Parts: sequence; C-alpha cells; structure tokens
Amino acid sequence: MENTDLMKRCQLGDLDSFSELYHLHRKKALGTAYLISNQKGIAEDIVQESFIECFRKIRTLKNPEAFEAWFYKILVRTGWRMVKKHNYFLLVGDQNIEGLSAAIMDSNSELDTSVTNLMVHEALAQLSLPLKTVVILYYFNDMTIEKISKVLGCFPGTVKSRLYNARIQLHDVLNVNELNEPAVNIFFSKRKEYGLDGNA
Repeated sequence: MENTDLMKRCQLGDLDSFSELYHLHRKKALGTAYLISNQKGIAEDIVQESFIECFRKIRTLKNPEAFEAWFYKILVRTGWRMVKKHNYFLLVGDQNIEGLSAAIMDSNSELDTSVTNLMVHEALAQLSLPLKTVVILYYFNDMTIEKISKVLGCFPGTVKSRLYNARIQLHDVLNVNELNEPAVNIFFSKRKEYGLDGNA
C-alpha cells in the first residue's frame, strides 16, 4: 500500500518527501525501463524524465493510493516515446546483459540470476512494444490485469489478449533456444490466472 502521508507531502511541494519517493521507486522503475529499451543510457533517461514529469504533475493525482498505476503510465508512455524516437529495437547484447540483470534483481523480480541470461532477454526483445510492456508489467512488476489496464489506458480484455499472444511468441522463441524448463515456468507461472491458458 502506498504511503498516503508521503504522497500528500509531495503534493504540497515538499522536496525531501519527493526525494524519499524517488529513492523508494527508482530501482524498480529503472529495471522496467531497462527491459523496455534494452539500453542502459536510454533507460536512465526514461527514468529521469518520468520523475521530472511526476514532480510537475503529482498535485493532479487525486487518489494517492493510485500512485503506482499513475506513475507507471508516465514511465511507459515516456519509454515508448524514447524507444520509437531512437529506434532502439535491438536485441540485448553482451554489453547490456550485466546491467539488465542487476536492474531486474534490484527491482525484486521473481527471476533468479540463473534465469536472467542472454536468451531470455533476447526473446523478450523480439516482442513488439505493446506485447513486451504487458509482459514486463505482469511478470516483472507483478501487476494485476486491472492495474495494467489503467497503466496502458486499455480494457482488461486487451491486456489479457496481449499477454496470451506474448506468451505464445515467447514460448516459441524459448523452446527454439532450448532454454531450461524452470526458466520457461517462471515466465508462465501465472498462465492459469485470468484464463491465460486459453484464448483471452
């Protein structure tokens, strides 16, 4: 649950409170930005711009408890814009994997270090931005279907459909690469929730 008092202090313009908010959410935000962009530099820019916009607009947040969905809506929109602007539809290279793994681990992801490897990230990088984003928010940020729909501004059914299509594509890529079964299971551990085993 969000710290309502902290949110209210931030909305009153308390810089120390916003600094605390920043440090509470920076690591997870950076991990998400890394996965969206596959680039350390652009991920840092995404996070920086997102927090700047957050600071400018936080007074407009009517329900402090809705901060996470509100903030990640800003982060995702900023990430998509930057990825498209710089055309960073690149597979993850050896030079990026260390930073990606560290960012994911710092964001308290369920993935362990044996799973955060090149093949997994390459598979994720092959998805379109909409599909990749729902996978990131659902599996790495542990968001519900309903919260993701608020972040992306779409219907829950659309989120379910994107998750289902992403699962199919990831499963095909991971199986082709003969990735260990435990790694696949981590990606698809929630597949039975919300009817994701069948057509969404």
